[in-house]
Amino acid sequence: MDSIFYRYRNITVLLVLIFAQLILLAWQIKSENDVPLVRVWAITAVTPVASAIENVRNGTTGFFGNYFALRDARQQSKQLRSEVDRLRIENQLLRNELESSQRAGALAGFQARTPSKMVGARVIGTTSGSGAKSVLIDRGSAAGVRKGMAVVTPAGIVGKILAVYPFASQVMSVSDPAFAAGVESQKSHARGVLKGTGNAIAKVDYLPSGQKVELGEKFFTSGEDRIFPKGLPVGKVTAVKDGATFQEVFVQPSGVEAAPEEVLVIVDPIHQEIPEALAQETPVFMAPDVQPDPAPQPTPGAAGATGTTGNPVPGTLGRGRGATQADKMMEQYRRIGEAQKTIFGDLNSAVPNFNIKVPPPNTGSVGATGAPPTAPAGSKP
Repeated sequence: MDSIFYRYRNITVLLVLIFAQLILLAWQIKSENDVPLVRVWAITAVTPVASAIENVRNGTTGFFGNYFALRDARQQSKQLRSEVDRLRIENQLLRNELESSQRAGALAGFQARTPSKMVGARVIGTTSGSGAKSVLIDRGSAAGVRKGMAVVTPAGIVGKILAVYPFASQVMSVSDPAFAAGVESQKSHARGVLKGTGNAIAKVDYLPSGQKVELGEKFFTSGEDRIFPKGLPVGKVTAVKDGATFQEVFVQPSGVEAAPEEVLVIVDPIHQEIPEALAQETPVFMAPDVQPDPAPQPTPGAAGATGTTGNPVPGTLGRGRGATQADKMMEQYRRIGEAQKTIFGDLNSAVPNFNIKVPPPNTGSVGATGAPPTAPAGSKP
């Protein structure tokens, strides 16, 4: 190494002197912005390196910052999902409690307005097989339930007790093919027997063809089966088919449209009246608006029955083809007042008797001047 510097020492010294001279010149020379040229060179040379270093630093810092931010966001997302799931469960529980409270209120209101004695029960199971439809309730012989008792809800009948156990009972549903109950229509009071068909629609048998049953008409229990007391809702008519002797009527049972969770067992049935059907709205007739005839226009040179001003002659308001009922009443009141010397609007005048009948005014011919025609000369009045 020493041999190389020793060998090129003259050239090295020359280059160092030239470089020092350039530095001194650059220090003395200034740019247009009054900045030394050496500073411009230094900044120009250092800027790319500083930018690269800063980009590397920002990238590294941003990478680790985003990494930790993503970890926190992931943790927060897990916590939020857990919170949302918890709130959904609480919302569903509160909704179930609200529905249970509403059902309990409906059952309590139904018990209060129904004269029959009832025992509340909860559905704890469902059994079905070979066309049979039945449910299990949590009331048995210990609660006074007996075989054959009716099971209902505020919406309608559900079924009847099929078997009784100490703390549970089996209820035959309305949709069971072996189910039967006496029913009566609300409007025509046609009586028949409700039978299950194995599906959601029940059938009413033994309805004579001469008795009219309408679509949408409600059926109620008739009390003839000695199980269901009279007046309990059954369902609405969905289809009617005429037959030679009996007509086929299909009913949608209202008590089993939605699977009931709470039911009532009637332990002491008492009959009640079937509510009357609501009267249908009837159209209201309104008389057409009758406009009175326009007043006749006066003719020049002659005075008609209306005079020269075109005003109607007193006593002609309630007469004419265009007179309304109000005009006729006003004319009648005016004639009654004239007959009894009453001045309307005067507090000192006597009150007229509107029950008397006043003969209609003379409708004979009237001359052009409004006065009756004079008798011819020589004739006696």
